[in-house]
Amino acid sequence: MSDVSLRQLEYLRAIARLGSVTAAARELFVSQSAVSTALTDLESTLGVTLFVRSTKGMRLTASGKRALSVADSVRAEIEQLRESAHREREEIEGDLTIGCYATIAPILLPRVIAEFSDRHPRVRLSFVESSHDALLHDLLDSRIDLAITYHYELASVRPPTGVTTQWLRSDPPYALTPVDGPLGSKNRPTLADLAEEPLILFDLPPGGDYFLGLFARAGLTPNVRFRTTSFEMVRALVARGLGYALLTQRTVLERSYEDLPYATKELDLRSEGLGIEIMRLAGRTPVRRVQAFIDVCRESVV
Repeated sequence: MSDVSLRQLEYLRAIARLGSVTAAARELFVSQSAVSTALTDLESTLGVTLFVRSTKGMRLTASGKRALSVADSVRAEIEQLRESAHREREEIEGDLTIGCYATIAPILLPRVIAEFSDRHPRVRLSFVESSHDALLHDLLDSRIDLAITYHYELASVRPPTGVTTQWLRSDPPYALTPVDGPLGSKNRPTLADLAEEPLILFDLPPGGDYFLGLFARAGLTPNVRFRTTSFEMVRALVARGLGYALLTQRTVLERSYEDLPYATKELDLRSEGLGIEIMRLAGRTPVRRVQAFIDVCRESVV
């Protein structure tokens, strides 16, 4: 088989499809003698007769049909090799800037960045962390290519006109409580259980409105003791026993920067949770590096 060439297999396929050496030579823009000689050499190398010749044309023998099947497979493999090489030559590259809501970023973004960078090392990737409204402004002004943020249905949040969104997942709110405190005995506290206790409100817009809205819809008014826009400050104050907090994103380790523990509790709350979505400008087909990042997000953020 080492003497079998790709050209001979190409001629074999053409003769089988067209039924004659003459027709094959005409289609391939070569001489009839070149095709005839290649077929004779192929039959000699394989030691079999590939065609039955007659005045009505050329018909494959059983051996010819098997050889044709192999020739078709070889051609398919060659085409796959060419496509793979083309994709490598057309490797995704360029600049890509991602915006992410501040509490989502340290929890979800590292795994996405690592996977994307591994797949597309030629893309110069950068990211910013900010509030929802700032991300929307940056996206509409083309300072960022994509924004990963929460899906807020709040009066204080302007509708994201001019953008299109893709859903990633939904996270329910949960409570952070001091290890030793009045809420320690509650396995699934209700909002009523929480309302009288001091609240450390995460207040990066519009996060504060979202959490306060949970109480408002239940006809309750929480006892807000401190407000902070820092995810880590929330955890630190709760670990110090200064109040409880509500969040949606979770860390693996339930300890503050001071290495103090706190507890996390599921809420007895009927809520579909807070959705996470990707926003991009509407009316534009995303370039390959943008679509590639979206694809990695949809695979990783589950």
